[in-house]
Amino acid sequence: MTSGLPADARAAVWIGALVLAITAFFSLGVHHADEHYQILEFAGWKLGITPASELPWEFGERMRPALQPAIVVAVHRSLALLGEPDPFTVSLIVRLLTAVLSFTAAVLLLKGKLRIDPVMQRGHWLRLYLFLAFFLWFSVYCGVRFSSEGLSGALFSIGFVGVAFSLGPRSRLVLFGSGVVLGLAVVARFQVGLMVAGLLIWAVLVKQLRWDRTAALLLGIFVSLGAGFVLDRWFYGEWVFTIWNYVDLNIIQGKADSFGIEPWWYYFTTLVERALPPFSLFFLIGPMILFVVGRRDALTWAVVPFLLAHLLVSHKELRFIFPIIPLLPALVVGGLSKAEEREWLRWLSDRVARSFRMFFLVVHVPLLLVIMFKPAQDDVGFYRELYRLAHPGDLILHDNDDPFKQGLPVWYIRPRGVRVGSVQSTDLRTEGRLLFVSRSRDQAFPSGMRTELLYSAFPDWLLRMNVGGWADRTAVWRIWEINSYKPASPIGADVPSDHPKP
Repeated sequence: MTSGLPADARAAVWIGALVLAITAFFSLGVHHADEHYQILEFAGWKLGITPASELPWEFGERMRPALQPAIVVAVHRSLALLGEPDPFTVSLIVRLLTAVLSFTAAVLLLKGKLRIDPVMQRGHWLRLYLFLAFFLWFSVYCGVRFSSEGLSGALFSIGFVGVAFSLGPRSRLVLFGSGVVLGLAVVARFQVGLMVAGLLIWAVLVKQLRWDRTAALLLGIFVSLGAGFVLDRWFYGEWVFTIWNYVDLNIIQGKADSFGIEPWWYYFTTLVERALPPFSLFFLIGPMILFVVGRRDALTWAVVPFLLAHLLVSHKELRFIFPIIPLLPALVVGGLSKAEEREWLRWLSDRVARSFRMFFLVVHVPLLLVIMFKPAQDDVGFYRELYRLAHPGDLILHDNDDPFKQGLPVWYIRPRGVRVGSVQSTDLRTEGRLLFVSRSRDQAFPSGMRTELLYSAFPDWLLRMNVGGWADRTAVWRIWEINSYKPASPIGADVPSDHPKP
């Protein structure tokens, strides 16, 4: 895959692969709740784990594609051939899958840019491109997320290379394959269809793609869209048109606006605030220069319609524009290099540029290390440990703070065959063990209860270092085993058995 790259670029690429692999391993949990509830819990329903009545409202509206839940189902059932699948192992595998696709997209884009863009032969621009493609902290973080935004962005970038850079006698086959990948990107996240449409228009009007090659590209796209339609039929058990259901409910009926409305400039200000200012300004300036100066560039035609549509839609979240992150190195380098050609960067002397780069690295390297080794979700370690500690027949008790009802009910990562209930209202007679969970730092146990601490999200010595009161503001989940309990009075009714039939 790295053949044809300069030696220093090959070294950077493989180090980048290692960074992605480490991040995929340690970045447990999800970035947004949709990753869990609309992928893992959807898959849990198909596997007979999650009751349909406790799925999010999108399930009943039949507006989410089945592609990612189907991947989870496939991985889960494959692991089941070896024994009881661990949901956290399933999550690791799909994160690694996303990392492989992200890495493939980054390498293909790099090779394509090296082949057609003379700017990439200049050392400083190549180094900047390599850094943005393989070591930028939020690019690494998003590159391992098995979310619709992460998966669709990686798939689109792979398909983009085949359309924008395809050359030679086999280009019809390449274009068909690129169409298949682009179609899968649309199936994963419908909004990416705007990027695909812009790329298609560029291919016809600017690149002047011959009709037979255009037909090969379109055929590949429709093959994937058709496969997604059939996959939705398998998943939901009926013929549904999820793309239309999504557009009708969220756009035409305005359901999405009920989750919040933001001004049109939201993405600009939020990106600058969250992507490490003042360096984040270049993530805006570079693409904007390219859009204005490089009006015939395939990136401009693909990205501008996508961005304009998201500016016009009232409900905005920063994650909605994550699909363009794999293209960011080409956007930034493309725009800034054009600014250099027009001498717009004369004010940036070599000494100032070196100081700026050094300061950025001093700030960025620790941030990247945190991203590589820190879980994406703070409480995921607790859920993983509880899954491994609890066994069928065990009773998990809580002090009116059910860990499996934090917002929507959690089923896919819940230990199988256990009961869950409040310690105040649950019959404690069980053949299995009694486990108690709490995120209260000063948990008080009922009189007569003897416990043994099995797990704490933070060790006691660290909690005692409560500088600035951080521990008081942090949910510290703990797991105890109840060794004995002699209450003063009987406890109430039984809790129903876990995992009712969907």
